[in-house]
Amino acid sequence: MGILPLPRFLRCSKKKSVDITTETANNGEPERELWANKADYLLSMVGYGVGLGNVWRFPYLCFKHGGGAFLIPYVIMLALAGLPLFFLECSIGQFGSLGPIAIWRMVPLFQGIGVTMVLISGLVTIYYNVIVAYSLYYLFASFNSYLPWSQCFHWADSKCRDGISGLCNVTLDNATVQ
Repeated sequence: MGILPLPRFLRCSKKKSVDITTETANNGEPERELWANKADYLLSMVGYGVGLGNVWRFPYLCFKHGGGAFLIPYVIMLALAGLPLFFLECSIGQFGSLGPIAIWRMVPLFQGIGVTMVLISGLVTIYYNVIVAYSLYYLFASFNSYLPWSQCFHWADSKCRDGISGLCNVTLDNATVQ
């Protein structure tokens, strides 16, 4: 009994060429690039897995939700959900050498997952570009001798607030209440 061949869309290319301008026999689509060595792949996965949220938000969440006690459910969920899903996504992507939309054709029921992955990646890209734009704005604005946010203007009170904070006492006149 022999091994069944893989469907055409799941076959990996064994070619070592990284020239994406050459056309292949696969319906005129360009060849996909391959990793040059294991270090390239490892650094790419570290860059994919470690983002701004890991460096910036994780210590804040630990502090807000109990310090070291927060690490117990975090490590449990990391072991049960995070790492297996990360491994699944990386292994399916490496095995199939296809994009997120094409790779999910292997299970017709889940074809929407690939489209959703692309949409979420687009939204995250927009979100991170806004964060980078704010960072660059404040970086270059801080090189001026006068900082726009160093003083309060006519719109603020003595504590540089734009509105009334605290309790507001509202009373109704008995003549207007019916």
